[in-house]
Amino acid sequence: MTRAWVLVALLAACGPATIAPGAARPLPAHTTAVIDTTPKERRRLVPPEVYLRAYLTWFGGLAPLEVQQKARGRGMFDAWDDYLSALGLPDYRADLPRAVQSNTLMLATLGRLGEVLCARAVEHDLHGPKAAPLAGRVVFAFEVTPAEPTDDELAARVDVLHRTFLGYPLALAPADRAPKLAALYRAVAAHHAADQKPPLTPAETGWVAVCSVLVQHPEAELY
Repeated sequence: MTRAWVLVALLAACGPATIAPGAARPLPAHTTAVIDTTPKERRRLVPPEVYLRAYLTWFGGLAPLEVQQKARGRGMFDAWDDYLSALGLPDYRADLPRAVQSNTLMLATLGRLGEVLCARAVEHDLHGPKAAPLAGRVVFAFEVTPAEPTDDELAARVDVLHRTFLGYPLALAPADRAPKLAALYRAVAAHHAADQKPPLTPAETGWVAVCSVLVQHPEAELY
């Protein structure tokens, strides 16, 4: 027992000293993490393969040569060979490497392709007695009535194109986008109302304009 008491006393003597309570001190302030939204580099085009894959899908999932055949009418399209190098794709036959920087020629080429898509798709989807049924339409998957569409009808139809080209509903876009696109449609349709024997109706021409704006929108081409 004596040895046990000696061991306990020894352990107690070697234990930590008692810490006296001190005055309360305020906690350090928390720093707020902020997302750095400053641009680090210029916006660039999506890879041309990605855009061309989307383009062929918008055109109805056709093969490139089928798209070329359908879009060459009226001098609107030439051949893919005339566009691939301008889009930055390599041409190993001529020993041309892939373009590593976006440029204005690429944007202009994508714009031309987009305009071709919209003009040819409206002919296929909406124009005349041979217009495709709703289930078989490529881009304009909505009904167009002869009467002047209301704001709500215009917004619903623009929403179809907005989802197709930009990938999200029109309701999630900036608040001024819907009225701007509606104003564009009405202005173009009114401008072509007096045309004599036009290739498209005023309404169809208005939808070509709206389609062209969305297919060339920076959200569709840049990242």
